[in-house]
Amino acid sequence: MLNANEIGNRIRLKIKESGLKQKDIVESSGISKAALSNYISGNRVPDTEAIYKISKELGTSIEWILTGEYTNENFSEDERRIIQAYKNANSGIKEATRKLLDINEPCSTGKSSDSKIG
Repeated sequence: MLNANEIGNRIRLKIKESGLKQKDIVESSGISKAALSNYISGNRVPDTEAIYKISKELGTSIEWILTGEYTNENFSEDERRIIQAYKNANSGIKEATRKLLDINEPCSTGKSSDSKIG
């Protein structure tokens, strides 16, 4: 069974890690301020659409928000942080990182794997 308090704690954690504010998520996702507040405080479990939008805004998986677990991943916490930092970086930083790592072009299929990264 899903635990609303644990889901709220994970959303709160990812908001803190991302450097975003609740108002940023409200503005970019279309989720109401009251609904997001209810999710974070553990009063409600987000519905399917809300959990999808929150996961996209916070750069994590739906699965992690709901369960705190990752599957089909062998990333360390450091690797997850590096991936999140890359996802949040501007295009110049991303390009410099690809050059540093000798990756010639951005991966065109990156979107499908983004949803797996916590």
